[in-house]
Amino acid sequence: MIQRAAEALTDHHCIVVPTDTLYGLMTRADEQGAELLDQFTGHPEINTANEPRMTLHLADREQFLEHVVLQAATTRRLVDRLLPGPARLLIEQPEAQISALCDSLGISRGLIDNGTHIAIRIPDHPLCRQIIRAAAVPCVARRLGAAIWSIGDNPGTNLTSIPENWSSIEDQTLVPSIILDDGSTLHEKGSTTVTLSIDGKIEVSAYGALSEREVLSNLERTVLFVCTGNTCRSPMAEAIARDMLDKQDHEGITTHFASAGVAAGNGMPATREALDALGSMGITLEDHQSRMLTLDMIDRAEVIYTMTPSHAQAIMTMAPNSVHKVFVLDEHESVPDPIGQSAQMYQHTADRLRELIARRLEEITV
Repeated sequence: MIQRAAEALTDHHCIVVPTDTLYGLMTRADEQGAELLDQFTGHPEINTANEPRMTLHLADREQFLEHVVLQAATTRRLVDRLLPGPARLLIEQPEAQISALCDSLGISRGLIDNGTHIAIRIPDHPLCRQIIRAAAVPCVARRLGAAIWSIGDNPGTNLTSIPENWSSIEDQTLVPSIILDDGSTLHEKGSTTVTLSIDGKIEVSAYGALSEREVLSNLERTVLFVCTGNTCRSPMAEAIARDMLDKQDHEGITTHFASAGVAAGNGMPATREALDALGSMGITLEDHQSRMLTLDMIDRAEVIYTMTPSHAQAIMTMAPNSVHKVFVLDEHESVPDPIGQSAQMYQHTADRLRELIARRLEEITV
C-alpha cells in the first residue's frame, strides 16, 4: 500500500493520507500538482497574509537543511525541535537560498515561497513519511475538509467527511486514487504556523495543535549530571557547567543544569572537600542539597551525562526510552568517586570535570 501510494504521488495523482494533525489531500509538489489541489478544493485557498501559496511536505529535514541558512540559534533550535511535528514553519531566507532549495527539489519559484519565506512541514506520522520517502518527490497538501465533496464540518480529523458513494461526484477526476485510513489523527487539530525570521524573531499563530507556550518551551533545555550519592562529582559538574555558561552568549536559548544520584539520599549537602575545590575556582556550592534520581528528572532532561558507564546503565534500566540522551561524561574513562580521599584528589576531579564539561558544552550546538 505504501508503494502504491508513493507511485500515485509520483504520477501526479491525489491521495488522502493521515498526518499527525489532519488528514491531507496530497500530491506532487509542482505546478501540475498545485493545479490539481486547486481543483479538488474548488479554488485556490484565499491568501490574505501574503503567505506562500502552498506548504512543502517532506519526509526528512536533511532534504532542505543543506540548502538553507539558519543563522540564529533560536531558528536552528526550533527547526530541530519542531520538525517532524505538528508545526508548519515559515522560514525567512535570502533570495539565493530560496532559489537553491527550489532548484534542488525541482519546484518552480512562487509555489512554496512568497519571495522571502519558504513554507515547510514534516508530519510526525510514520506512514505519511514512509510514503513521501518512497515517492522520492517533494509533496504539497491541503486539509481533507477543504475538498469540494467533503461532507459535514469535519476538517479532517478522521474520514467521516468522505462521501460513501463516489458515483455521486460529477467529476470523477476529483476522486482520490488512494485513501489511507488510520483512524482519528493524533492531535485532531491543524498544524501551528511558526514564522522564523533571519534575525531570530519568532511569531506563533493563535490556532493549531501547539500553543505559543509549547513552541517557545523548546528554547529551554535541561542538562542533567548523574553520579552515585550526588554530594561530590555531579553537583561539582552542575556548578562548573552553570559557571561556564554564565560567561557565554545564550543566543536566546536558556540552558538549565541539574544533578542527581542513582543511590542518593535527599537533602544532603555537598562534601566540604567539594566546596573547597570549587571555591578555588571562584564557584560556590554552598546551597546544594542531594537528590535521588527520578523518572521525572530523566524525562525532563534533554541530555544526561554520567560519571561512569554503570551510572548510564542504571539510568537506561530505569528508563529504556532514554537511551538516546544518556552519555558517559568521559567516553574513554570513568570519573572516579573522590569521596573520603584527599583535598588534592578533589581538586584533580574538579579540574578534570571542567575540561570534560567544556568539551561537552561545545557539542551542544542546537
